[in-house]
This record gives sequence, C-alpha cells and structure tokens, in this order.
Amino acid sequence: MSQPPVIIVGAGITGLVLAQALKKHSIPCIVYERDPDPLYRGKGWGITIHWALNSLMECLPRHISDRLPEAYVDPEATRNGDNGQFLFFNLRTGEALWQVPPSKRIRMAREKFRRLLMDGIEVQWNHTFDSFGPADDGAVRATFTTPNGTHTAEGSIIVGCDGSRSRVRASLFPSPSVHENYHLPVRLLGVSTIYPRELAAKMRALDPFFFQGGDPLTNASHWFSFLDSAETSGRGDETRDCQILVSWPHRRGFLGEDAPLDVPAKSRERVAFMKRVASGWADPFHEIVQSIPEDAEPKTISLEDWVPPNDQWTNIPGSEHVVLVGDSAHAMTMYRGEAANHGIMDVESLLSAILPALKTNDGGLGECLREACKTYTKGMVERTAPAVLKSRQACLDAHVYERINDDSPLIQRRAAAVQEPKLVEPVLAA
Repeated sequence: MSQPPVIIVGAGITGLVLAQALKKHSIPCIVYERDPDPLYRGKGWGITIHWALNSLMECLPRHISDRLPEAYVDPEATRNGDNGQFLFFNLRTGEALWQVPPSKRIRMAREKFRRLLMDGIEVQWNHTFDSFGPADDGAVRATFTTPNGTHTAEGSIIVGCDGSRSRVRASLFPSPSVHENYHLPVRLLGVSTIYPRELAAKMRALDPFFFQGGDPLTNASHWFSFLDSAETSGRGDETRDCQILVSWPHRRGFLGEDAPLDVPAKSRERVAFMKRVASGWADPFHEIVQSIPEDAEPKTISLEDWVPPNDQWTNIPGSEHVVLVGDSAHAMTMYRGEAANHGIMDVESLLSAILPALKTNDGGLGECLREACKTYTKGMVERTAPAVLKSRQACLDAHVYERINDDSPLIQRRAAAVQEPKLVEPVLAA
C-alpha cells in the first residue's frame, strides 16, 4: 500500500465500524485483535443504537447498512416501527413507574452485528497489543505479541479500540493511577436462557425489546431483554432467547447479611443466588428469574468505568499519532445504554478530523494529522467525560431505590449532549 494504513487495535463493534468507514472512504486500514478467532467471544448479548443511529448510517457503506436487519433481535417489531417503551417497574408491586423518553432505536444481537461488520475487513487474529513508538517519515509503529513471537506494524495512526481495559490506553497513560478503571460498589450476574412461548409472551406483552426494574426493599436491580425472535432464532418454534440481569449493592445489610455479598463462585450457586434476590418480586419478574435453569451458567460483569482526563495526556514519542475510541476512551456502565452510541459517535468525529489529513499528498503524515488527532481527542473528552459520570450515577441510583425519580440519569432521556452531572456518592450502610 502506498499510504501507511490506519492501525486499528480491537475487532469489537467500534473498531469494525471504523474499519468499514475507512474502507468506505478508500483509506487503507488493518485491524489487529487479541482473540484467537471470530468465534472466541461466544454469542454475546444485545446492543441498542439510538441517538447515534444516524451517525452509524453515515459511517457504514451502503452494502453493510442495507444488511443491518440480519442482526435485528426482532425484525417484525422494527419493521412495524415499534421502538419499545423501555419501562421501569417496581419489582415488588409490578407497577410501571417510568418510561424512558422514546427515541428511534434498533436493537441488535451484538455478535450478529459484529460478524456483519467483519464482512470485507482484514483482521489479524491472535495479536495482543504491546507498545507503540515513532517510525520513519512521521509514521507510528505498533508492536504486538503473537503465538509466533513479536509482530511490528507501521501506520499513519494507531486507534485503540481494545475495550474497557485497553492496553493502548495503558501505553498512553503508563501510571496505573491514571489508566486503571474505577470500580463501582455494585455486583452483577447475567445469564441468557431460552424460554418457552408462554413465558416469553408474558414478557413481550410488557415490551418487545427490554425493560428494567428496582426492588424498594433490597435496592436490587433487574434488567430483561430479548436476544432473538421466532423469525431470527432458527429454532423453528416460538421460544425466545432471553437475557436476565440481577445486580445488587455491595454493602452490608443487603438481604439482611452483616457483610457485603459477593458473586458466588460456582454456576449453580449463582443461579440459586439470583433466585434468592428475586424471591419477593411480583410476577412476571419473579417468574422470569425463578425459571432460570439450574444448570445455566450466569456470568459476572465487573461494573467499572474510566473518565477520560482533560490533561495528563502523555508526551511519549509517537503518542501524537495514537487516539482512543469507544470503551478504551471512556468505559462506562450499561445503566444508560450509551457506551456503543458514544463509540459510534467517536468514529464519526474521528473521521471528520482525520480524513482531510489522510487524503493529502503526503499520505496524511505530519503536522496536519497530529493536529487532527488533537482536535478529535479534545472533542471526545468534552462529550464523553460527563457521559461516563452520568452513567455512573445511573448505576448508583439503580441500587438506592429512593433516589430513582424523574431527575435520575437512570430514567432521563438518552442523548449525545450531556451536562456535567452532580455525582451522588453511594450509600455505604443499610
């Protein structure tokens, strides 16, 4: 290639959206991924694109955007223009208390979406990012560890899309006190399981996509979503693959225990614990959790985030050609469902900044590209730092039931523009 490629570290959603967008503009790129193969991550859960939907369509080539229905959780509901209501319930009474203000959105199965985004993209599997440094002629060099040793690649820029515990971020911010995530005082278990038609119909009567709720007695939180439909499952019946999350405050007094309750070690113990948390809930929420098969394998998700700093950006040689996108740049909890949306907006903003530089006669290398990277990073931090804190507050509110009201970020409308939130510290005692 006559022009050094953009080096993308990470073949998740944002990395692949970026790769498709660069390909759309005839900019060479190579994606490096630490996973050994495309199937390594399993089937995954769901993803909702809402306020970033227009940005997604701008980024994707037409032949990919036209195929998005292949990844829809419920194509029929989407065709009918049903955006869902995203209700919040009192889990004890079953009363619907809030509806998150609606917006146009599409709900997709994450791994189906990811596999679609891989179409036509070169991915180098089994490459774990190690370090970066300057190369000749203003380029940047990335070093990866592979099963066969070390691999080095040179490019115009390095884009870290390697997730919430990003190795690219750690290289930019060598101090652990800067690059490590903040851990929230909440624990979470999640499982996906296939439910029969009768039970699935009860949930679908509430919403075709997802809903959430809180327990006023224990401050536990519950999330439910569909992962497929009869049209997309391939099972040939009316069963539905469902995602069930149960989370709880990590503080003394929960369920009457003197010490904070951690996630049980074994799968059967985890299933039993989820059912214990939901024991006093109203139906169908009680039935949803009690119907989890005993041999299911709940997964735990560490609830953590990272606020991108306004300063402390490194001066390590080569860093002027390194940027962060998505969870690498602003890891956030899922309680506002905005992480992927900000990641897609990152891609659109990065493209807007760097495309003029990448299309110059010098291949985009030099001062023009360095300034473009600075411009992107400044705008990204201004947009996402408040959003990380707002998602953090939504998570904390979800586990202190009395704080949930019209002004809580848990309930408020999802939007790209956010104001600096006033963060309320978690309650540490029962």
